[in-house]
Amino acid sequence: MINLTGKVALITGSSDGIGAATAILFSSLGAKVAIVGRTQSKLDKVSSECQSKSPNGLKPIVIQADFEKDEDVKRTFDETIKAYNQLDILVNNAGVVSTKGFTDCDSLEDYDRVMQINVRAVIILTRLAKDHLAQAKGAIVNVSSIASQKPHAVFWSYCMSKSSLDMFTKSMASLLAPEIRVNSVNPGPVRTNILDFFGKGDGIWDEMVKETALNCVGESADIAKLIAFLSSDASKNMTGSIVVSDSGLLVNDPHKTMTFN
Repeated sequence: MINLTGKVALITGSSDGIGAATAILFSSLGAKVAIVGRTQSKLDKVSSECQSKSPNGLKPIVIQADFEKDEDVKRTFDETIKAYNQLDILVNNAGVVSTKGFTDCDSLEDYDRVMQINVRAVIILTRLAKDHLAQAKGAIVNVSSIASQKPHAVFWSYCMSKSSLDMFTKSMASLLAPEIRVNSVNPGPVRTNILDFFGKGDGIWDEMVKETALNCVGESADIAKLIAFLSSDASKNMTGSIVVSDSGLLVNDPHKTMTFN
């Protein structure tokens, strides 16, 4: 049983999806949580759920921030430390996807936005947090993607950002050991509201299921459990790991013919 009682966790991108599920799970495991996102109404909803799940009725601190701005990244850290004067776990989950293809980018503005939120903000937060995390013998979990290993013609900048994040994970695992453990979670298809961003219908999930070896897609709660494991003493011998949770998408062979009776 994972127990995070007394731990302070900063979870970015926690207004919905994987980040929200992680914040709610951490609260249920006894952690004090700082949640961060751009939409106040969504953050308020997650905050209420965290409080209701917390064994002690603890309410998280809520930080509205836009990680396109370096100053908001720094403010997020400062407000967390001001509230708790402690940091044990940093979950770098905030991320953005671009749908602009390579030939659509007359400028690099869209690429810069993806790299700013998916990579630069993580670097800044890690720098700011490392001393507190070292004192706590804490953990960093970066939420990456199987896109770091699977190129895509349209999502090329997103794939690049996640590849960079994986290498940053490994580099920091080496640099910050033995005081801080740094690992990455790399989800495949996870059922979130990302389809709203792409303007797709629910039927797209049926298509994604066909691409996986396990004939299913993940849920945000599945990834949250993995993040909790990597944040806890249950994974005390793990650092620098790139942990894939993709329902077998990367290993799936659509042409396989062997069956088991």
